[in-house]
Amino acid sequence: MSVTKEPGTAPVQSAEASGHARVTQVGRDYTEHHHRYVREWQYLRGSRVDAAELELAEHAFVDAVGPSGSNQAAQAINALNGPFRRSAVVVLRGEAGVGRRTAALHVLRGAGVPPERICWLSLDWDQPRTEQIPCTAGYGFVLDLTRGQELDEDFYTGLADYQKAAEEAGAFLIILAGAGNWNPGTLATVPVFPLVRPPAVQIARAHVRRHAADRVDWLTRPPLDTLLASGASAADAARLARLIADAADDGQNAVRDEFTGWSDHLSQWFKQHGNAEDVAERALLIAAALLEDVPASVVLEAADLLFAEVGGALPVGGALAGRDLRLRLDSIKARLVEDERMSLDADRHGLSEAVLRHVWQERPQLRSVLLKWASQISAPNGAAVRHLRRIADCLVRLSLLPGGATVQKVVSSWIDAGGSAHRKLAVEVLEKMALHPDTGVGTRKLLYSWAQAKTSTEETLTAVAEICAGQLGREYPRIALTRLRVLASRSDDLARKAVADAVRALADAPEQRLLVLSEIVGWCESASSTTAAAGATTFLALTDISSETLLPLPTPQEPAQDEDNVQSGDLFVRGWRAALRETSSTAAAHTQLAAWLDTPKLSDEQVLPVVAAVLRGNLSQAGAAEILVGSPSTSPLGRARRKELLDQLLAEQVPALSAASASAPGPGSAGDLATA
Repeated sequence: MSVTKEPGTAPVQSAEASGHARVTQVGRDYTEHHHRYVREWQYLRGSRVDAAELELAEHAFVDAVGPSGSNQAAQAINALNGPFRRSAVVVLRGEAGVGRRTAALHVLRGAGVPPERICWLSLDWDQPRTEQIPCTAGYGFVLDLTRGQELDEDFYTGLADYQKAAEEAGAFLIILAGAGNWNPGTLATVPVFPLVRPPAVQIARAHVRRHAADRVDWLTRPPLDTLLASGASAADAARLARLIADAADDGQNAVRDEFTGWSDHLSQWFKQHGNAEDVAERALLIAAALLEDVPASVVLEAADLLFAEVGGALPVGGALAGRDLRLRLDSIKARLVEDERMSLDADRHGLSEAVLRHVWQERPQLRSVLLKWASQISAPNGAAVRHLRRIADCLVRLSLLPGGATVQKVVSSWIDAGGSAHRKLAVEVLEKMALHPDTGVGTRKLLYSWAQAKTSTEETLTAVAEICAGQLGREYPRIALTRLRVLASRSDDLARKAVADAVRALADAPEQRLLVLSEIVGWCESASSTTAAAGATTFLALTDISSETLLPLPTPQEPAQDEDNVQSGDLFVRGWRAALRETSSTAAAHTQLAAWLDTPKLSDEQVLPVVAAVLRGNLSQAGAAEILVGSPSTSPLGRARRKELLDQLLAEQVPALSAASASAPGPGSAGDLATA
C-alpha cells in the first residue's frame, strides 16, 4: 500500500488488488469521495462534522474520571499518539447518554487531527467488514457501532490488518460501542476505554460558558436549577445549554417549559379544556400540532374532520357557526404567521411536537383514531394532501414513542390497501424511518424481509424499490442495492420494472454511477445462477437505449488519468459479456447491443471500442453474426459502424491466422504422419 500527497492536493491512498485491479482512495472533501471497487465492496463514505459540534467538543468537553481514576478521553489520546504502545484504533464504550460522539471528537482533536479531516463514517453495509473502513493518511474517522448488529469473529480478527494499515498511513479510527455490543474476547487487542456519565451540570455549565457566559448563573437559580437531576444525560445537558443561549433575556420560564416538553403547560391546558364543549378546541390543537406552519384554512378543515371522527356533531351553519378565528387561536395558544399559516411554535418553540407526544402517551385509545384521521386528510382531495412531508415527519416521531410499532403497522397497510396518496405517504414515512438513527436498522431489515418474502404483493415490492431509489439509496447505496438485488432475484418477476427504475435513478447521480455499475456487474458474474440471471436482466435495464436515463460512456478524448472512465468502460464490457453468456438474456442482449450500434445517442468513439471488446474472441457465439450483419431496417449509421467494426475485427484476425499458419507442421513432418 502507498500513500502520496502532492503539494496543494488531497491525500491519495492506493493498494494493489487481485485481478489486475487497483484500489485508489482520494481524501478530498469526504462528502465527495471517489473510490474503486474490488471484490464487490466499497470503502465506507464519510461526512464532515458540524463545525458547532466540533467546537464544543474541543472547547467545552467535560472529561470524566473513569474507573482507573484517570480522565478517560486523556487516556484515549495517549493511546493514539503517546510515546509508548501507540495504537491507531481505540474503542470508546459506554451506555447511551454518556457523550460518546463528543468524546470521540475531543480525542481526535487531542491527537492532532485537523477539524476538516475528521469524518463520521456512514454504515453502508449489511454486515460490518473491516475491509470497508478507509485509512486515508492524516484523517480521523469515527465508526459508530452503538446501534449496529452484533459483530462477528471476522470483524474482530480483521482489525489487526486494519490497525497495521492505519498505522502505516498515519490515520486514526475511533470506534463507538454500546455497553454490551463489544465482545472481542482474545480476537482483538484494540485499547478499550469505558466511558462513565459526566455530571450533567458540569456539561451544561461548560456549554453555557462557551456561548453565553453571562447566563451561567441561570443554571443555579429557579426555575432552571432543578432541571438536571442526578443521572441526566450529556445530551440533556447540552440541550438545556443551547436553550439558555438562544433564549430571550427574560426567557427562563420559556426555557423550562421547552426543556420539559411543555408538560406543565399541556397538563394544565387539557385540564382547563376537559368539558364536552371543549372537544372541538382539543381537535383544533391536535390539528395545529400535526399541521404546524400550514395555512389556517387547511388546519380548520382537518380539525373538523378529527372532531367528527371522535363523534362530534358540527354545528348548523358551517363556517358561520362557532367563534371567530382569533378567539380560537387564543384558546390553543397559537397565532397566524406569514401567508395566514397557523403556528404553535412561533411563540412556544417545540410545542407542536410536545402536543402530539402528550396526546399519544396520555390517550393510548386515541392512537388508532389519530392514524386513521391522518390517512383521511392525506387522501386524494383530502384537506392536507399537499402536506404529506409534514405528516410523514410527525408519524416518524410518533413511531419512536411507546406503542410506536402501531405506526409502522398502519403505514405498511397503506401500501396495499390505501390509495395513491396513502401509498405515497407510506413510502415517505418508511423512508424516513429507514434513515432515522433509532429506527433505521429495524426498518432496513423489514425492507429486506419484504423483498424476500414470497407473500409480498407487487405493491409492497414496488414500494421497497422506490424507497431504495430515494434518499436511502443516496445515503446508503450499498444497502439499497442489496435489497434491489433480492428483488431482482425473485422468480415471480413482480419487481422487475421497479428494480429497473430504481437502478436507473441511483445511477443518475454522477458520484455513485460507478458504484451502481460495479455492483450490478458483480451480480452478473456471481457464482449463483439466480443472482447472475438477475444481474444480466438489471444490466440490460441500465443500458437500455430506449430509456430516459443512460449511463454515459467514456470517450478516448477524455483525460486518460480519469480512472472512473477507464474502469466504467471495462465494466460495460464485462456486463455485456455476462449478459450474452446468460442463456435467459442472450437474445435480449444481442438485440440491445445491436441497438447501441444503430443509435445516434452514442458517438462512434463510445460505442465501437466497447462492442469490439465484447465480440472479440466471441464471434462464434450464437447471435454475434446478427449483430455484425444487421437487419433490413438497420440505419445508415448502423451499417457504417458495422462495416468499421467488422474491418477492425477481421484485421485483428489476420496476424493471428498468419502466426498459426507459420507454426503449423510442414509436409512430411511428424504432424502429417500423425494425421495420415
